[in-house]
Amino acid sequence: MVRTMCWKICVAMGVCVSALFASPVGNPAFPRIIKEGFYIPSDILVSVRAGYEGDFVSDARLNQTIESSGRVDSFVQNINSGTITLNVAERVDFYSILGASQICADWRYEVPQNNTFVVNRAQLETLTQFLWGVGARGILFQTETLTLGIGGRYSFTNPDPVWLLVNAVNQNIAGAKCRWYEWQFDLDFAFQIDLFIPYIGVKYSGVRVKLGHFPEPIAMNAATTNHFEDRIPVGVVLGCSISNGKYFMLNVEARLVNEEAMTISGDLRF
Repeated sequence: MVRTMCWKICVAMGVCVSALFASPVGNPAFPRIIKEGFYIPSDILVSVRAGYEGDFVSDARLNQTIESSGRVDSFVQNINSGTITLNVAERVDFYSILGASQICADWRYEVPQNNTFVVNRAQLETLTQFLWGVGARGILFQTETLTLGIGGRYSFTNPDPVWLLVNAVNQNIAGAKCRWYEWQFDLDFAFQIDLFIPYIGVKYSGVRVKLGHFPEPIAMNAATTNHFEDRIPVGVVLGCSISNGKYFMLNVEARLVNEEAMTISGDLRF
């Protein structure tokens, strides 16, 4: 019965994730999932985990601000990172992220021409370059199977543009810069069913992107800078972790409403 329920939950989550392609939230039960490590005894107050995190955003759902108005048609971001986590008493995680990020963006803006307005379409891609982040999560309440947790995170990257097209024509990008950062807070519930720990939660976040120092116009009124920010700050998180409580755990997460994104991550406890 329990195993049947587990498989139904996993299949349902898999369907949600496959329908999708800013920063991962993670399972609120992460601090307590792996109870036994390779080297550090389980009765020690502090333990260390290391892992991988792949975050794939198919659309960050951003708006243009300041220089222009209107939606950013598409904002795609792929991030591959390593993570180091310091766990305290299986109640609190402090972690850092070091990795690489690439951004692809597609937006439109109006320019005056012959007493009317013409819509230009801009497309941008950046190099895959360094990204860093820091975060923390803690357990507010727990029973044998239920966990209520809270977390927060900040991530930053400053990749260089590799090309810019305006109406499918290559533009000069000498000296151009792209800066992206995101901060977020989340509140989540997790429930353990045998090896599976599904979770659901909400997050409140802020995404900011600055495109600057472009030699060519990329926004209204011939502006050579543009700013993007999230349309909706509140999103929904769905995920599931798998672990037998020893050495290793695997996690899959989907984020909806304010963005369309999927994250795959795994941790080893030392």
